[in-house]
Amino acid sequence: MGRHKTISDDELLRVARDLFRAQGHTATTRQVAQAAGISEAVLYQRFATKDDLFFAAMRPTGPDVEHLLGPSDPPDDAREYLRAVVVRVGRHFADVIPLALRVMTHPSFDPAALTRVQPGGSPGLRDALADRITSLAHRGRMATPSAAATARLLLSLAHDWALGMALAHGDPARGARGLREMVDVVWEGLRARGS
Repeated sequence: MGRHKTISDDELLRVARDLFRAQGHTATTRQVAQAAGISEAVLYQRFATKDDLFFAAMRPTGPDVEHLLGPSDPPDDAREYLRAVVVRVGRHFADVIPLALRVMTHPSFDPAALTRVQPGGSPGLRDALADRITSLAHRGRMATPSAAATARLLLSLAHDWALGMALAHGDPARGARGLREMVDVVWEGLRARGS
């Protein structure tokens, strides 16, 4: 009968991700094992190579659409809803972009993998936001000639803001004010006529 794991794979990957985020691919397996409280031998039983560990740890999780966008029938205050959604999505991107930058600088990274990335974010996220925008437009809470284009524009704002935060090592909590202001500018073209 084998010994029980002293650390779950998810926890091990979290520890590795923290080290790789801080040091890049130069973090050693010895450092990861020490931080996780296991031996390097145990680490290599779970991940055959350092690259396997690196890419597993740095793989971003897909967005939790329900958490980021809220209910499929958004509240009537469309402006406040969009502000809150774009800030949540921006913070999500602010978490994911540094991981992606570390992965892209890894010597084993395959640049052809970028061709599989959807511009404007996850299609599921984009489509779900477009559905919520359509709901708001049908209820007369906002106006838009294209819910899909509006969703892409809002996700692009969040992505651009998050990229700026990552490159400037900014604090997403403090920088969210600027993101809300960008949504307010876009809102001028989206608000329902007569409101």
